[in-house]
Amino acid sequence: MLIGTAGHVDHGKTTLVRALTGSPGDRLPEERRRGMTIDLGYAYAAGGPLAGAGFVDVPGHERLVATMLAGAGGIDAALLAVAADDGVMPQTVEHAQVLDLLGIAQGVVAITRADLAPARVPEVTAQVRRLLAGSALAGAPVLAVDALHGAGIAALLAALGRLRRRARDADGNTRLAVDRAFIIDGAGLVVTGTLAAGQVSVGDRLIVSPAGLAVRVRGLQVQNRAADRAVAGQRVALNLAGVARGEVARGDWVVHPDAHAPTARLDVQLRGLAVPRQGLQVHLHLAAGHVTARLDALGEGLARLTAERPIAALIGDRFVLRDAAAQRTLGGGVVLDPFPPRRGGRAPARLHLLAAGVQAPAAALAARIAQGPVDLAAFARAHNLPAAVPPGMLLAAGAVAAGGIAVAPAALAQLRRGVTEALAAHHAAHPDQPGLPAARLRGRTPAPLFAAVLETALRRGEVQREGPWLRLPSHRTVLSPQDERAWQAVAGHLAAERFRPPRTRDLAGLLGMPEAAMRAVLKRFARLGRVVEVAHDHYFLPATLAEIVGIAAGIEQRCGVIVVGELRDQLDNGRKVAIQILEFLDRAGVTRRQGDQRQLRRDRCDLFGPPPA
Repeated sequence: MLIGTAGHVDHGKTTLVRALTGSPGDRLPEERRRGMTIDLGYAYAAGGPLAGAGFVDVPGHERLVATMLAGAGGIDAALLAVAADDGVMPQTVEHAQVLDLLGIAQGVVAITRADLAPARVPEVTAQVRRLLAGSALAGAPVLAVDALHGAGIAALLAALGRLRRRARDADGNTRLAVDRAFIIDGAGLVVTGTLAAGQVSVGDRLIVSPAGLAVRVRGLQVQNRAADRAVAGQRVALNLAGVARGEVARGDWVVHPDAHAPTARLDVQLRGLAVPRQGLQVHLHLAAGHVTARLDALGEGLARLTAERPIAALIGDRFVLRDAAAQRTLGGGVVLDPFPPRRGGRAPARLHLLAAGVQAPAAALAARIAQGPVDLAAFARAHNLPAAVPPGMLLAAGAVAAGGIAVAPAALAQLRRGVTEALAAHHAAHPDQPGLPAARLRGRTPAPLFAAVLETALRRGEVQREGPWLRLPSHRTVLSPQDERAWQAVAGHLAAERFRPPRTRDLAGLLGMPEAAMRAVLKRFARLGRVVEVAHDHYFLPATLAEIVGIAAGIEQRCGVIVVGELRDQLDNGRKVAIQILEFLDRAGVTRRQGDQRQLRRDRCDLFGPPPA
């Protein structure tokens, strides 16, 4: 169990921890010199009713609330210290508010320095009761102690010993919130924190999030003792290999690769804060992290946080908000969706979904399925599921999976019907056209789901593919005898020199036709989907373009981006033609250009048909 101190500066928190554990904790030299806590300190009880328990000693000074928050996020229970001679003070109030916002539901209150003002103990006890009324700590025991001389310490130890660890996500992916990072001579970088979820063992390969740095666990300690393995809820120190000094800091997370998903937008449920005005600037404290953010109201008690930079957050994570000047705690809440849609945040169906709050994964999946397709990988990541969504959860939610997307069976059947109905309508309106490209049929359906629907329709023979076009099996475009003869000749020449196809005037010469007539024929073939005009008077067969897209994919796999020179060499063509092809792919939406670099859009790679194996 991990117990966190709380309370106003100089109310005896550090002295209290020393009396309970017999250890002064790992204090900084500056703290010893100044006699006050500046950073997080940790001490561990060696025996008695708290044997093995850890204490987080946090600063009480108002300028160090951010440090207090970094330590409070991972605790199981609170030890609130209130000095008998001072009573409840400003930071007592703020710390109690923070504990409530973070969901700390158990703890003990120690009226410290009771020997200095014994007559004030009843009055201060009443102050504490009023402060905690209505919070999760309302029923916490209140005990008077003299930590310097030991009076009341035995009773305090017994009360703390009756506390229990919070339930933790031991089966989820590893998540450790880093609250300290430092270098040890001969060992290297060490990070410490409370293991929020999962397990970690020596040799594990993890990710520092949000930076995305790959690390290996060289060694670890649990509750200040060497160990081979730690589980959720334990205080852990990890010796990491693969990162250097300065690359990891307080506020980072060390996580399983599947839990690495930085986000700058969070849909949240608020507590202690009325629906705010739009664009309220706040300081967002989540676990040991701290970042400025904009708060926008979505609905009653619901809001969207947009952070100035990506952070690591998942469903159920608690946070605290302070004002723009970082002087006052405004409220807090819990993360409902770490990957919300950019648009439609205030749609009634969306607000209804968020209003349900944090739900168990099975219930959350059922609620999401009722509103539309669900990306299973994103869902599993947001809920920190240790593997893909299990089939039993899909079954319980009344859903099926297609292309990594969960959808209701009726909705999936409707998608398949929609493909054939759209093609039938197009054929009726345009009988002289070959069909529709996949992109026109997909609409707003998620690309992986549409690909799975289309694959099923093709396999069942409900739809047929002809180059870049999709059509119903009953639909045929018929050429006149004259055009059919011209097509056979044109197709032969374009296929013979597929990467260097003859241009319009060259084809006119080869077929003995006037150039204007040849151009008209090629335009007609293009409307029918037989050829594609890549540049003016420069036509390619769709199968050739599909092959070029496959070549571009290979270049991107090797080089990271599509390089013009590489494409030119593989097509054995001039640089000008290679650029023309790439510019055409840009216009067609197959490639995405940024400056001089291009990358493929995976959902458009089959625009001209499947590339050859």
